[in-house]
Amino acid sequence: MNGRIEAEGRAKTLIELIFCEYEKDRKQDRLSYRIFSFFRRLFNKEEEIPLTHGGYLEDEESVRILESLKSKEISAPDDKVLIVSREGVVYADIKGTFVYISGEVHGDIAARHVYVKGLAEGDIKAAHVEIFTGGEVSGHVETSRLLLHKKGVLRGQCDIN
Repeated sequence: MNGRIEAEGRAKTLIELIFCEYEKDRKQDRLSYRIFSFFRRLFNKEEEIPLTHGGYLEDEESVRILESLKSKEISAPDDKVLIVSREGVVYADIKGTFVYISGEVHGDIAARHVYVKGLAEGDIKAAHVEIFTGGEVSGHVETSRLLLHKKGVLRGQCDIN
């Protein structure tokens, strides 16, 4: 029982991480943020850019895909969130527990929770699928819970069981 409580607490923090990433993406969509960010980069030369290993960055809570990756399959550990960042483009099937897409994914996705703010082309099989404003899914979706936000797009079939 105690292990289950710890697992549920860990799942809650991972979902909070996904929504923090979503809020950061929403902030970056605003024109004022883009202008401020441009001037900050222009005058702040010593800003460090994170080093990536093969196009991804990994920490204790997440695996972030920051560049274009082509592979047969990408699997994320159960205790981490797989984040495809705004600049990330993935040509592969994805397997994981929590997947947040703010870039592009071309391939099938199998996960417990899938959150889309970018583009996902392929079939999605998950217990929970949420398509945010600006998110687009093209393909077959099989889920038990679908949340489609205003101006979120689903092109294809959806089976809710």
